[in-house]
Amino acid sequence: MGFERLSAEAAYARTMGNRASKWPDRASGRVEPLCLPAIQPSFSIPREASIFTMGSCFARHIEFALAEQGLSVPTLAFRPPQEELWAGTGLRTGLLNKYTPYSMLNEIDFILDASDGSQFLIETGEDQWWDGQLHTTESVKLARGIKRRQKIRELYDSAIRESAVVIITLGLIEAWWDEEKQLYLNETVPLALTQRHPGRFFFEVLSVDKTLAAVRQLIERLRTINPTHNMLLTVSPVPFVRSFDGKDAIVANGYSKAALRVAAEVAAREYPWVDYYPSYESVTSSERSAAWDDDLVHVRPDMVKANVTRMVEAYLEP
Repeated sequence: MGFERLSAEAAYARTMGNRASKWPDRASGRVEPLCLPAIQPSFSIPREASIFTMGSCFARHIEFALAEQGLSVPTLAFRPPQEELWAGTGLRTGLLNKYTPYSMLNEIDFILDASDGSQFLIETGEDQWWDGQLHTTESVKLARGIKRRQKIRELYDSAIRESAVVIITLGLIEAWWDEEKQLYLNETVPLALTQRHPGRFFFEVLSVDKTLAAVRQLIERLRTINPTHNMLLTVSPVPFVRSFDGKDAIVANGYSKAALRVAAEVAAREYPWVDYYPSYESVTSSERSAAWDDDLVHVRPDMVKANVTRMVEAYLEP
């Protein structure tokens, strides 16, 4: 059974009443240089709203664009020391990047449990610990790792409880498993760490079913913390730089995004408080020179801003 079944008459009435139902040609102005899919909001965002954002690097760009529109984005207040960031980056909130649905789910489960967060820390040297749930290559002392964990818990807990809207950006489905901790990690396991702990880590390409299960659990756990918020799901257009699947990275990325897009579609149809926002389609169907930086990995700031501006205009209360 599909998502819905309509009479032929109702199906024709619906498509004829929706100008966006027909695939756009060049003359439509909806594809080039920027692809601008139609948006169909099912809820509105109050102008004084606080918005919780979670996801990959594309989520960080969304945060800044939302703040420029005057909305409250609590995660922007996170200010870890520069030396704890991914080498070479100046984006402090980048430490919070979350890539797979399971790493996002781990972070929300951490809010709901009574642990100190040490289950996320992996020893890299004498009193040196790497947090496998953060976006960083840098190790810290155990006391600092646990203290930082508590700060993240407090930030996420208060931000989710106070949010009117949660925006989740799904990133990828190539995942890394820690057999000792029985947890999926957020990042690719550093090569040096695999050598220090042989046989401990495993690579996995998540199935569509497993991806969907994780997204469902994520949505339901977030709703446990705040039963009143609405949610926007997006899929990051940003590909992974390197695939471990053994295929051409272009092919592997195609499956990764397709699995996440399916999960987002199912969730948006199943949960009445969840919408899907088509930033993925907008970026990937636009002219490459207008959408991508020269590395063809990162999205141009103007492209991000155009998407977030359209999102805010569509969802923000008049």
